[in-house]
Amino acid sequence: MPNCGIIIFFGLKLVHSRFIIFMTYTAQHHADDVSFFPCKDELSHYSFATLKKDAKAAISVALLTLPQAMAYALLAGLPLSSGLFAAIYSSMIAATFGSSKHVVVGPSNAIAILVQSGTADILYSYYRGVEGIEREVASLQILTQLAFLTGLIQVVAAWCKLGRLTQFVSHSVVVGYVSGTAIAMMVNQLFTFFGVASLKADQSIFAKLIYLLTHFTELHGPTFGVGVVSLVSLLFFKKVNRYVPASLAMIILIACGVHFLTDYGTFWFGTMGFGSGGLFDLNMDGVLLVKDSGGIQTIIPTVSFPYFDFGLMNHLLPVSFAIALLSVMETSSVGKTIAANTGQRLSVNQEIFGLGLGNICSSFIAGMPVSGSLSRSSLIFSLGAKTRFAAILNATFVGGFLYYFNFFIMHIPLAALSALLLVTALTIINPRQFFLCLKATNYDAFVLIATLSSCLFFSLDIAFYIGVALSITLYLQKSATPQLVEYEIDPTGELVNLDHARLHEHRTIRIIKVEGELFFGAADIFQTTLKAIAQDDTSTKVIILQLKNARDIDATACLAMQQLYDYLNASGRFLIASGMTQQIWDVLSDSGLVQLIGKRNLFIFDEKHPHLHILKAMKRAHVLLGDPALDKKTPDEEMQGVTEKLTKIEIKLNV
Repeated sequence: MPNCGIIIFFGLKLVHSRFIIFMTYTAQHHADDVSFFPCKDELSHYSFATLKKDAKAAISVALLTLPQAMAYALLAGLPLSSGLFAAIYSSMIAATFGSSKHVVVGPSNAIAILVQSGTADILYSYYRGVEGIEREVASLQILTQLAFLTGLIQVVAAWCKLGRLTQFVSHSVVVGYVSGTAIAMMVNQLFTFFGVASLKADQSIFAKLIYLLTHFTELHGPTFGVGVVSLVSLLFFKKVNRYVPASLAMIILIACGVHFLTDYGTFWFGTMGFGSGGLFDLNMDGVLLVKDSGGIQTIIPTVSFPYFDFGLMNHLLPVSFAIALLSVMETSSVGKTIAANTGQRLSVNQEIFGLGLGNICSSFIAGMPVSGSLSRSSLIFSLGAKTRFAAILNATFVGGFLYYFNFFIMHIPLAALSALLLVTALTIINPRQFFLCLKATNYDAFVLIATLSSCLFFSLDIAFYIGVALSITLYLQKSATPQLVEYEIDPTGELVNLDHARLHEHRTIRIIKVEGELFFGAADIFQTTLKAIAQDDTSTKVIILQLKNARDIDATACLAMQQLYDYLNASGRFLIASGMTQQIWDVLSDSGLVQLIGKRNLFIFDEKHPHLHILKAMKRAHVLLGDPALDKKTPDEEMQGVTEKLTKIEIKLNV
């Protein structure tokens, strides 16, 4: 299947990338261990004053979290309880075991749209004839398996300390995907906003938009009217006071209005109403309310082991992997943004571990997968929260609001939530970041446009993998292009960068400095370039490779060096390598190249005498060219009279 092919391809790339960065980040990995009690220090210094600050911030954020959690559940095509349970219980778990003091975890827009896409595809393929309560049960069963797989992937990644692998996915992928999901969110919610029946099958966003435009005449007037009132109210409250959550104010207004007009309209307005019961009975007019989607009967979830159908595994794994990676990237991005202002040191692996446990918790209570929320995290930080307990209190307050105001929540029209999502979709697109990625480099622009276009014409999980695959492919292409800079000895005996205009001049000794990766992806370019130099300039007798800044040499690069040596040796020419680190020496020794090229033609970098290796290499080159007298000089004689020159050479070599 194409999904499996993409995930296998991406997995292989990640394994390779893990090998590349292992040696570079060994010390950081040891400092990024996963703990089962990361809040120990905060608890030991916690005070009543800190509790007051955390609680004050938490209650305001809870007023924003409640409507968002319901809206994201609607967006995902799930019962509202799935979003609310995740915002309460999964958020608590993630905050307890995470790393950041300010990241608020819960349902998010991009994750919700990805869940909707993956769930709808499976429902259409395997449960096409199922309707009503049975279809809802099937959705929850798929959700629990999806959340469990997502959490399991994240916990394993955290335990294996793979958090830094997210650095290999460029920001252009995230910006393009978030922009694509914003468009998908708007198109999906326009069906609810206009009251038009949506497609049964999971189609591309482009196909849904065409369907909506061709069925616009099926618009449901009362639903559209409620949506417009909700949208205008939301925009009005956003203008009035930025400290009052506009989404909450709009929902309170609409819920109270619907309740009043439905139940008490007859008392005040007599028989003026249409429908039954009051001035407006929205249910009788076909307007769907929260209570029609199942509502929230209790804030205590039913805990059960996640449902597993191994026949769905091939469909669920790619979606789970995409959700796991996207939520990690969202959460780490939010955490790093806030940490830049607080100075807190974040543990990416600890953050992934908290996310994973939160998602596993969601699988046991039929909650949505969770991710870090930029809006809620930024708000809780700006309101003065001091510790992670603010996020835990936020979840507690959401549960309290849900328990005490459940009656009014039941009267919220779904069109009001769709209006909230339409406005949210516009706000999550960051024009500044979008145009920055578009203008920065051709690579960034290509990845951005390709990811965004894939969101419109393919399923969202495939679109995400396309963006990730392109990002990693372009990264490998860049890293697989080592820089080969040629140097020369000037009349005063100094080593200087060769003028570009003189690159094609014939020289007996050519000094080439190799910088960058020399793993298997770069080996062919490395060998081809050096071989071309030797072929174009037959007067060259000795090639000196300066390998001090070469990294990650492997078997393929060793084979390329062996073939270059054989080529030069066959024509009576010589290969010398200088400035080698101990790691490179060990690889060359294990591969047999030290014996092949000869120890007298290989020179290790010495920190005490940083340029002695190149002087020895030059001396050896002259010996090979027929000046055996040079071979009798001692190192002390070599160093006499060149102290000032070495200082200048050091600057030239950027040591």
